[in-house]
Amino acid sequence: MPTDIKNFNCAEFSKDLAQQASQVVPADISPEDKKFVVDIILRFCKMAGDALVNEKDSKLTAMEASLVTQFIGEWIFYKAIDVIRAQINPQYREGTLQKVAFTVFDIAKRAIENKIPQEQLITLVEAQVKKCFTKAMKDLKDKGLIDENIEKNALSQSAIDAMAVEQVEEETKHDISVMSEQKLIKLASFAVLIRNFPTDRLKNILERFNKPERDVLIKYIQMPDLEEKLDMRATMRCFEEIKNTLPEVVVISYDKAYLKLCKIIKNSQKNTILDMIKNERTNVREFVQACAEKRRKKIPAYIADTISKYIEENVS
Repeated sequence: MPTDIKNFNCAEFSKDLAQQASQVVPADISPEDKKFVVDIILRFCKMAGDALVNEKDSKLTAMEASLVTQFIGEWIFYKAIDVIRAQINPQYREGTLQKVAFTVFDIAKRAIENKIPQEQLITLVEAQVKKCFTKAMKDLKDKGLIDENIEKNALSQSAIDAMAVEQVEEETKHDISVMSEQKLIKLASFAVLIRNFPTDRLKNILERFNKPERDVLIKYIQMPDLEEKLDMRATMRCFEEIKNTLPEVVVISYDKAYLKLCKIIKNSQKNTILDMIKNERTNVREFVQACAEKRRKKIPAYIADTISKYIEENVS
């Protein structure tokens, strides 16, 4: 695509987005509502594209303008499905989606102009859409246009998560009947993360999962087009959750483990400790004996650390 924004054919691009949307509207959406979804994507994307192209002294390229427009099309699609499933009165749907479209337009445009990486852009836009949609539902409730149950129903919808699962679940149908959608998204995202690990490391990771989860993970790992089937927003959100739950990195030091074990032996009965490890491997016994004699026996740091922790926990 040419770099000059004036070469961005927003009408044709919007038409393509609407056509793509028409092919993936969920089966539970009525023909009338499906037409609403397709039409509003076409209309809002065309309006956004025109605004970008006609903006004086625009800093965006044609490719960047298409990215902003695509963000709008995707989020209007997901939130349109959400308001339909929540049974929001049709006369209030467009106003809500217009707020979503404006939010995406404003946030995505400014983020791209400020050269924010796309991964951060995805997370930023999603957070702002959620905030905007929540406020829109609250406004409708405060005006008496919807009740509290409809508000809660609308906010509990998640077409983006549900469709991320639907795109991959067919190939693992017999394994997923009892798993939640969020669980499947996390497993699929984790599969993307680990699929290129060395075989031994991958095997060790898989062994930590129960059999149903392991079976699904393996099938996701073996899908050659897994990344294409997953929605990037859902995947990035799961990556962020995985990162936040990882323990802090602990640097294991041989010297620290050696000195700790020397101190334990000094303050305990030496023979008792030696008796504790009499049936262990030779290098373990030799390391403990060396500590007892205040000399060094060089072994891998993680083994020295494991030995010192074991003795610390079990010495009386």
